[in-house]
Amino acid sequence: MSVAGTTRSAVPQRAARPQSRVTPQRAARPQSRVTPLRVVKRRRRISPKMLATSIVIASMLIIVVGHALLAEGQVRLGKLQSEATSIQATNRATVLTVSNLETPERIARAAGSLHLVQPSAVIQLPSVPLSVPLAPIKIVGMTTP
Repeated sequence: MSVAGTTRSAVPQRAARPQSRVTPQRAARPQSRVTPLRVVKRRRRISPKMLATSIVIASMLIIVVGHALLAEGQVRLGKLQSEATSIQATNRATVLTVSNLETPERIARAAGSLHLVQPSAVIQLPSVPLSVPLAPIKIVGMTTP
């Protein structure tokens, strides 16, 4: 509302406070001070006992991890060795089967069952070492001029 140039607000104004009195209790209390952050923050020093303990614990942890890796490697090696043994046994059986199938007698029997001509004689050729050189060939019946 405005009345002849004066403005009044709808909010009542507070009564003026009397001057604050300083009580003897407040005056006796020391005022708190704000200290800089760098003064409050102190560096912690690691004691030699704590350092030695942490080194021992870390080394034990490294040893345990090493033993676990070693045991895992040994298990894997055992599996690979058993697999290699079974593959070698299969290879031996396959080599024996192939050697039995390559014999001349078996080939002659298979040829007879297919009605092929039977050989008059089956001759086994001796094995010849390949590291020994052969003697020079002599041709008979040729004359030299």
